[in-house]
Amino acid sequence: MIRALAVGLATYLPGISAVHRTLSRAPGTESARYCYAVWMRHLVMANRSGICSGVPSRVAELGPGESIGIGLAALLSGADWYCGLDLIPFSSVDRNARVLDELEQLFRRHSDIPDDCEYPHMHPRLDDYAWPVDMGVANDLSPARIERIRSAVRNVNAPGSMVRYVAPWTSPATIEHESVDMILSQAVLEHVDNLERAYSAMREWLHADGFMSHQIDFASHGTSRTWDGHRAYSDREWALIRGRRAYLINRMPCSAHLQQMRAAGFVCDVVSRQIVEPTLAQARLAERYKVLGQLDLRTRGVLIHARCDSSGHANSSSEPMAP
Repeated sequence: MIRALAVGLATYLPGISAVHRTLSRAPGTESARYCYAVWMRHLVMANRSGICSGVPSRVAELGPGESIGIGLAALLSGADWYCGLDLIPFSSVDRNARVLDELEQLFRRHSDIPDDCEYPHMHPRLDDYAWPVDMGVANDLSPARIERIRSAVRNVNAPGSMVRYVAPWTSPATIEHESVDMILSQAVLEHVDNLERAYSAMREWLHADGFMSHQIDFASHGTSRTWDGHRAYSDREWALIRGRRAYLINRMPCSAHLQQMRAAGFVCDVVSRQIVEPTLAQARLAERYKVLGQLDLRTRGVLIHARCDSSGHANSSSEPMAP
């Protein structure tokens, strides 16, 4: 804990917050292969679970990070529109253009999805990483369509552009009401402080047949020596560890995300957990975590597929099984 406290306290020193902001960008999305792996895994899993068929037309992403490469992969797959929503602006035109060039080649070659050997810590995981021949992916890679996507990268947020990028996003009004087919995130929602606002906004954005696909990571993100060591810190200790950082992790367990989704008006169709044994004895947990059940304490990560609840009522607490 001493090292974690030192890092948090250092953010109060002049100039350190700006340095930490530079070093804390969401890792991975500067790589086309990473973006390809993330997008294709979410798309394949969504099709396999039956929550969608083929490629969604309008896609929004929370926390794109270094590039909008995951959104560009969606467009190359066949989506017509993408919106990236970030807390802090990281993306750049030059980086996005480079990632687009590399992604185009991956799609033209119908490349296999990068597997667990290449990305051993990436979830969700698939049973088969071969190109999905039956999903209608990348049916149109004509020069005209590729140039339209390139133009969108150069002219983000222009009228008629295929690409929007908003950082920071501050309200549900960021995206038109009920205009999105799919919302996804990859290891992002564990960094969102106001989950109620975030899930309520997503409910506003999705149309009646839309869905969400979220991979959430509940590990300590380097704030402790063990994957669940952050659950030993009191609220006061955690405030010092966080310091002045714009975001770290919210330390919310899986059950809190499921509860907030249902309260916002979602039905959770798929809850596929990454189960790992906890390292902390019950007595070492902070008070807020002593009430958690063993399933929460053993959940290191989860893939959740959720759709809008057409009944308009809050959902029960029952949990679906993984597909």
